[in-house]
Amino acid sequence: MLFKLIQSIFIVLILTCCGCQEPQANNASASSDLNGLQAEPTVIVYYFHGTRRCFSCITVETNAAQVIEDNFQQQITDGSLKWMPLNMDDRDNEKITEKFGIKTNTLVVAKIADGNYIESKKLKKVWQLIDDPEGFSEYVTDEINAFLKDK
Repeated sequence: MLFKLIQSIFIVLILTCCGCQEPQANNASASSDLNGLQAEPTVIVYYFHGTRRCFSCITVETNAAQVIEDNFQQQITDGSLKWMPLNMDDRDNEKITEKFGIKTNTLVVAKIADGNYIESKKLKKVWQLIDDPEGFSEYVTDEINAFLKDK
């Protein structure tokens, strides 16, 4: 019981500490996230982050990018999967941040067909698995594969 309480407090601290690092470069803008996608279903993995980010926030993004690079090269190449880190503080990303109800740094997998979002999921367990690279990789890979399998 005490361990669960401490773990919960730790996760809250991680999620709220994102103002403790210098600003990082904005990786993308959502204004063009649906442009140029095929009519067939496409999966996009978004990492929503703020302008100022802590070590843990950067680690989640780095780990997610590595999982995608290691496990989904073919899907990236054929266009069935896209990786999009987005700065939720950027006004260009305001609508998509609101669409997914993003309030803090979040990894989201979304499926798009005919230019519309048809399914999405916030991958909340990444924060619990931040110190478990194998578990993190397995979790993110499984969640992305679940979205790709129905393609």
